[in-house]
Amino acid sequence: MRLTILNQFFYPDHSATSQLMTELAQNLGEYGFEVTAIASRGRYNGGGALPPREQYKGVRIERAWATSFGKTCLPGRLADYLTFYLAAFWKLLTMPRQDVVMALTTPPLIGLIALIVGRLRGMRFVALMEDLYPDVAVALGALSPKSFLARLLDWLTCQMLKRADRIVVLSDCMLERVVAKVGAEARWRIDVIHNWADGEEIAPLADGKNGFFTERGLADLNDKFVVLFSGNLGLVNEFSTVLEAARSLRARSDIVFVFIGEGSRAPEIRSFVKENGLDNVRMLPYQPRETLRRSLAAGDAMLITLAEGLAGLSVPSKTYSGLAAGRPLLFVGDQRSCVARLILQNDCGATVAGGESARLAEIIAGWAESREETARLGVAARSLFEQRFDRRVAVKSYVESLTRCLNGATQSVEIAVSEALPINAVDAKESIG
Repeated sequence: MRLTILNQFFYPDHSATSQLMTELAQNLGEYGFEVTAIASRGRYNGGGALPPREQYKGVRIERAWATSFGKTCLPGRLADYLTFYLAAFWKLLTMPRQDVVMALTTPPLIGLIALIVGRLRGMRFVALMEDLYPDVAVALGALSPKSFLARLLDWLTCQMLKRADRIVVLSDCMLERVVAKVGAEARWRIDVIHNWADGEEIAPLADGKNGFFTERGLADLNDKFVVLFSGNLGLVNEFSTVLEAARSLRARSDIVFVFIGEGSRAPEIRSFVKENGLDNVRMLPYQPRETLRRSLAAGDAMLITLAEGLAGLSVPSKTYSGLAAGRPLLFVGDQRSCVARLILQNDCGATVAGGESARLAEIIAGWAESREETARLGVAARSLFEQRFDRRVAVKSYVESLTRCLNGATQSVEIAVSEALPINAVDAKESIG
C-alpha cells in the first residue's frame, strides 16, 4: 500500500503529532507499506528551514514551503496555515499517485485538501481526528458558536467527515462527538485508535531521580515528591487549579511542582509563580527526546490537565507516556474525558475537577506521605499501558484500519494483514482477529 501522511509537522519536529506520526510511519514500513509524509519546512514553535525532502528510516519526507511564524501570534499562525494549505494541495496534486492519504488536524481542516485531491486522483482518504474543529475553538471561547465562521467551519468539517473513506478517533468520548456530528450511519467507518507511547523507549526506572535534576543544577529536588507536567503548555490545558494547589502546599518543603515544556500558557504560570513568590514550582524548557525516559522517571506523579468542555474534543497524548513510565496519573479538568474514565476504571491515579484545588492538594500530600500507595498506582499504570497503549498495539490497529479503507470493506482484514506481518505474525494475527 502506498500511503501518504499529511500533517504540518513531522520528523525531526518535537510536537506530539510529529513524534507519533514519525513512529507510525516507520512501523508501517515494516508491514510492507510504502509511506510518504508531507509536512512543512518550518517547526512547531516557528523558525527552522528543514530540507525540502529527506529519507528517514524508510520513510520518504516531502516538505512543502510555508511561512513559519509559529504559535506566538494569531496572524502568524493563520499565515502558516494558509501557506501550508496551498503548498500541501500542490504537493498532493503533483506527487506520484498514492493509494491512501491520511490527514491529521494540524492545521485544522487540512483533511479537506486531502479529500479534494484524493477524489481528483482516485486516492482514498482517511481523516485522523487528533482534535475536533471548530468545537475546540468554541469550547475555549475563541469562536462564538453562533458566529458565521463557526457555522461555516462546522459545516466544512461535517462534509469532510461524511465523505471520508475512513475516520480514526482517539477515544470513545471523541467517537460520541463525531457520531453526533455526522450521524449514526457513519459508525461503521469510524475506528477508535488511541495514541500511544513506545514501551521500550519509555519504561519505569528503579532509580527514579536518576541524576536528571542534578545534571540541571536542581539537585535539591532529588529528595522531594515531584508532581511533573511534561509537554506543551497549551490553551487546552487547565493550570489555575494546579497553581492554587501549589500555593496552598507552599509550606510543604517535601513537595515540588515541575513543568517541562513551553507553550502559550507558560507566561501565565511564570506570572503566577512570581506574583506569589512560590519556590515550590520549577520550570524547564523542552528536553531532548533521548532524555525522555529519565525526565519522566524523575517525576513521582504525572500531571495531566484538560480545560472544561474539551472532553471528546482533545486527548492529552502525555497520558500514554505517563502510563509507560509507570507513574500514577493525576488528572485535573473535565471529568467526562476519556482520561478521567481511564483512571477511575483502572485505579491508576486520581481525578480532580477544575476548581477543586483543595482536594488536589490533599491528594498530592497523601501520595507524598504514602510512597507505597504511589508505587502501587504506578505498577497498575504500567500494566494498563502494556495491555492497551503500547506502540505495537496501536500500529496493528492502524494496519487493520488502513486495510479496511483500501478494501472498502469491513471483512477480510485478517488475511490482508497476515500476509504482510513482520516477525511476530501469530501475536499480531490474534490481536487483529
